[in-house]
Amino acid sequence: MFRIANRLCTSAAQPLKKHAIAMAAARYHQPAMLPYKPENGLAPFLSPQSVDFLYNMRQIELINNVNRLSEGTELESKTLMNVITDSALDPNKIPLTNNASQAWNMDFFLQSLTDDPRPLRDDVRRTIAEHFGSFERFQETFTQCALALFGNGWTWLVQSDNGQLSVMNTFNAGSPFTAIPSVKNAVPKAASYSSINRTTSRRPFARLTPILGLSMWQEAFLPDYGIDRETYVSRFWDVVNWSVVNERLANTRSGSRTDA
Repeated sequence: MFRIANRLCTSAAQPLKKHAIAMAAARYHQPAMLPYKPENGLAPFLSPQSVDFLYNMRQIELINNVNRLSEGTELESKTLMNVITDSALDPNKIPLTNNASQAWNMDFFLQSLTDDPRPLRDDVRRTIAEHFGSFERFQETFTQCALALFGNGWTWLVQSDNGQLSVMNTFNAGSPFTAIPSVKNAVPKAASYSSINRTTSRRPFARLTPILGLSMWQEAFLPDYGIDRETYVSRFWDVVNWSVVNERLANTRSGSRTDA
């Protein structure tokens, strides 16, 4: 019944989708192109309807919200990442922070996937295994963290400034690079934007670089899996674009960072 209702909603939303695309095209921030066709889906992970909804409806809604909420401000022409980090310092801009962060997360997640999976390179496997004991241990850790999330959120493979790889969760629209208090020996954990202390003498964020991300929002898994999150996470590994993962690891080693 849910899938039937979802198809009906998708069909009824076609005029709105075209309008949303036109709105997004006229503003500074626009949805990034995907390296695959959303209408074809990402078998066996996500159906065509699910990918179409996440990219052509949900992502465009988020981008339009960012454009609307930043219009006429100093954040209007900044990168999405800078919109997030700069607006998070102002409790009055929480709606902008949340929409920008969720839009960044969604794009990063969708860009991490492929409709033409390739084998994992040995050097990437070794790099990840160095930090987790084995590649299989990394997958187990990542899966356990994803399934441990209660409510909506994201699961990430991240790299710290000292090169350490770790797995972490953020809640709701939280992004990795805004989730860590900038204090010595800080322990990775998610933090609410409303709890930020604005009197601090420096930006209260330490920079973590996302390497891989998985949406654990209900909108991502409910249409295809219902409440079977285990199968959703299991099939995620079938469509990970390991070439993109390798590029992100190489960028962190060369000193560059993800900035979109």
